[in-house]
Parts: sequence; C-alpha cells; structure tokens
Amino acid sequence: MKQLNIYKIVFFLFFISLFSCKNAETAEDIDGNVYHTIRIGRQTWMVENLKVTRFNNGDSIKKFESNSDWKQANQAGYSFYNNDVTIVKDYGFLYNYKCLQDARGIAPEGWRIPTEEDLRELESFVNSNSIGIFLKEKGNSHWLPSNVVGNNATGFNALPGGYRDEEGNFYMLRSNGYYWTTNGSFEFYNWSDRMFQAFADTRRDSVFKRYGFSIKCIKEE
Repeated sequence: MKQLNIYKIVFFLFFISLFSCKNAETAEDIDGNVYHTIRIGRQTWMVENLKVTRFNNGDSIKKFESNSDWKQANQAGYSFYNNDVTIVKDYGFLYNYKCLQDARGIAPEGWRIPTEEDLRELESFVNSNSIGIFLKEKGNSHWLPSNVVGNNATGFNALPGGYRDEEGNFYMLRSNGYYWTTNGSFEFYNWSDRMFQAFADTRRDSVFKRYGFSIKCIKEE
C-alpha cells in the first residue's frame, strides 16, 4: 500500500509538471524589470513578485517609509519590508490597495491583478488539498524551516514576503506570504501545505485596504 501511494505521488508530480512549463516568454514593467513567466493549465503567471515603482503612464508610485506616513497615506503607495532595500530583489515590494484601484495601472501591459475566480481555476487545475506545497518555492532558501516544505512543482514560486499593517508595522517575513487579489488576499504559511484566502477581505473590512501585500500578476488571455 505504501509503495502504491508513492507511485500516486510520483504520477501526480509528473502530471503537474507536464502541464506547467516555464515559458521562454518574459514580461517587462515600465521600470525595465524583467519577470519570468510560468504556464499553469490555461493560465500564465509571473514567477517573481512585482517590484515596479511607476504606473504604466510613467507617473511615480509614492514610496512610504515611516510608519506615520504609511498610516496617513491617502494615495497609492508601496514600501519594502523594514525599509531594507536589499530584500527587494527576492521579495519585491509591498503595495497598498489603492495601487490596485488606480486607473493608471500597476500591472505591466497585458497583465493584471488576479481575481478570486483565477484562484479557483488554479485550485481546480492543481486539484489537491496540499496545493500550497506545489505553489511554494522549493526548499527553505527563503522560507523558515518547517515540516511542510514546498516543491514548487507548478513553478508558481510563492515566497514569504510578509506584510505591512495599517499602522505601518511589518510582520511575517520568511514565515508567510500575502498576495493581493482584486478583492482581498491569498496567503501561504510556512507551517501549512494549503493556500488560504481568509486573511484580508476588503469587502468585509476596509481597513485591509491600508495593508501592504505582495503582487503576483496573471496574464490577460
């Protein structure tokens, strides 16, 4: 029976890898940052987290460093964890919700912020209660040690970039990853093999619009 279960796991990983392939195609934002892309089922996702500093029309996105500036912000803005620029290369920026709503556009041309429907399609394709394992970065290069280690079989490469709350405080770098959708967030925790969508629902509580989360864009098809 144990050997049969191993065969099932190997077959599942082969199936996922067969229909998930890293594209030669890349995406480029207005700042010139280049992002690798991955095809997962019928969807194409960016592999790296967004780190653009300008809207698509060339206007700068406001950077908020101090807690007081972040707390009082009434416009689209971004920051990076603990104002440590050295981590941007790996984790990208943390954006507030106004960035998503801004008509000038934060996603590169031909790309967009994912919706809840996009996540449902992703879940349907992977078709596993342990979807987080297949979406998280492989190993512990960025994730804290855990009994639940990602294998990144899909190439999605979810990272634990943490978040910034409405007071401007930073939390959970290397432990949890929080990504924006058009109405809230989806999350990955170092202790769990799942993907969650329960942390920040902007329709339930508008305070989350003042939070800062990572962004992983999906291609417009």
